[in-house]
Amino acid sequence: MPEKTFEGKITFIHHEKNRAVLEYLEKDKMKTIQVGLDDKKKPITTTAVRPHRYLIGDTVRFTLSQMNGKISAGNIRYLYNNTLSKLIHQAEEVNKFAGYVKLADNRYFIKEIESYLFFPLHIGTFEIPPVETDTDKPVFFKLEQLHNPEKITAVLYNHEYLPGFLKAIQHHKKQIVTEATVTKISTYGVYAFLFDPQIKVKLPVDAWMNIAISEGTLKEGSQISVMITHLNSDRIVIKRIEAPIHNTDESSNTPVPR
Repeated sequence: MPEKTFEGKITFIHHEKNRAVLEYLEKDKMKTIQVGLDDKKKPITTTAVRPHRYLIGDTVRFTLSQMNGKISAGNIRYLYNNTLSKLIHQAEEVNKFAGYVKLADNRYFIKEIESYLFFPLHIGTFEIPPVETDTDKPVFFKLEQLHNPEKITAVLYNHEYLPGFLKAIQHHKKQIVTEATVTKISTYGVYAFLFDPQIKVKLPVDAWMNIAISEGTLKEGSQISVMITHLNSDRIVIKRIEAPIHNTDESSNTPVPR
């Protein structure tokens, strides 16, 4: 059969296989067919275009062709999604939805409970990811980046954070000076951690630190007095406090001012 073009709607997505089921009308009969979402039949373009993240409810244009007696779908193109548009409009009024956490290809998604749309779940750097048992119960979430449907992500309303991050929150609120332990020094900055190695931070190298590095008093294992100036679930910003650098004496394992 010659290649024919149709319009249809995605009714199911197998995220792990990156395949979808299309429902389409042909000669007044409703039919279904599977299609790969990493369609190799798509023409190669010279411009860098962000690939569309397909969702259930997407209306698409595609082609059907036959080879060796087998009909296959390809050249899939996104057109629109009325269900997604309704959710975006709802989020602009009240941005709170219920859904289920799903894990596919080692990535977390949220399946909205009514529309069955999947959204990537953003998990902060200092956030503890959901466990498998959490996927069986509904959770509340909100949608972010509503202005760009291709980049919409879900964020949970209830979070569980690393103990070190909870401690950082308290230090930030009370403006408590703390010690950052240096793990690496490069031309891009001084890398360190607060409280435990999971709470990673970075300091720009200033003139004073340059001298300390050249003199050997600032090195891996050194502790720098800092204060947290800003934080969120992905990043902690610190500033150096005018105080001595402390190094650990290897024999006594106690901080020794240098």
